[in-house]
Amino acid sequence: MAIALAGLLALLLAMGVGRFAFTALLPQMRDEGLLDVASGGLLAASNYLGYLAGALWAAFSRRVDAARRLLGGLLVSVGSTLAMGLELGFPLWCGVRFLSGVASAVVYVYATGIVLRSLAACQASGWSGLHYMGVGSGIVVSALLARYMTVAGSALEGWRWLGVVAALGAMAVMVVLLPLGRSASPADEGTVQVSSGGPPMGWLAAAYGLAGFGYIVNATFLPLMLRGQAGTASAALDGWLVVGLAALPATLFWVRLSFRWGVYPALISATLIQAMGVALPVLMDGVTAAMAGAALLGATFMGIAGLSQWLARVPDPQVTARRIGLITACYGVGQVAGPLLVALRGPSGGFVVPVLAASVALLCSAVLLEVSRRRERLA
Repeated sequence: MAIALAGLLALLLAMGVGRFAFTALLPQMRDEGLLDVASGGLLAASNYLGYLAGALWAAFSRRVDAARRLLGGLLVSVGSTLAMGLELGFPLWCGVRFLSGVASAVVYVYATGIVLRSLAACQASGWSGLHYMGVGSGIVVSALLARYMTVAGSALEGWRWLGVVAALGAMAVMVVLLPLGRSASPADEGTVQVSSGGPPMGWLAAAYGLAGFGYIVNATFLPLMLRGQAGTASAALDGWLVVGLAALPATLFWVRLSFRWGVYPALISATLIQAMGVALPVLMDGVTAAMAGAALLGATFMGIAGLSQWLARVPDPQVTARRIGLITACYGVGQVAGPLLVALRGPSGGFVVPVLAASVALLCSAVLLEVSRRRERLA
């Protein structure tokens, strides 16, 4: 349980806070004149570009010291969160968000590797579900703090408080996971056990890239979107809180469902449900539609990521890393493209077109997943 909780804290601070707290605090940053919608989109794109760079670096590295890289990722994640609490100006903030994205990817890859390997070694793999709840937990923490800051402080103060939370969480992670990371031989990371290139996955990579674009517009701008709609302004942060709460059990649910249905049917179902959830806030007015869309988004985005990465696995760990690196690169390109589309449309462009484009991208992703499923059968 201690290992799984440390993993939860690692994902909470690096992903839930370091990556997604920006979504919760963006409306207040805009209200305080620190950003507009376009600059917010560019900052988000900088973060996702950093995540892409960090994921590729982690995936294609050989003979690495997992503990050292995890420590570096934790320190950068805490430092970049605290730095967002300083009025550095837009260019420096872009650099900070890029570093935060790199740190998110590094912590995700190495903390997950250490946690899963350690749980398997003590025959407690069932605890891994607790580890993956870290992303949803971080979203919940950031949403609650952002709600408090709207009445009791500023957005910059919110970033500083989140930095304190991240620092406390990082210390707990270091105490538990770093010794476990050092106990594994760095040479093990590059060991080839079974030579297998696996089935072709060009269609899977394309589908996963569209999924990255499909979820990221709402995952970045949902509170800001709801603030600008009649009838949902007061529930803007409630929507982001619902995303986090729905994300808590999502990965475990979709993995369990994949045991019954098969991975591809579960993944296609999650993608279609997410397409509906993404579009709901702009297709229907009112708080009910907004909250339903938020719940469907939160309940699916981590499941889609987990199932897609599962499909990329093969017996050879080195080939698996490269295959996951490839689909992560496609996902990262989609994530960067979403905020850039919002930024290019400018402050008056609105969110209807980007959101509907994201929903259509998810529908196309589901079609490509079916093509991928049939091609793998033929292969």
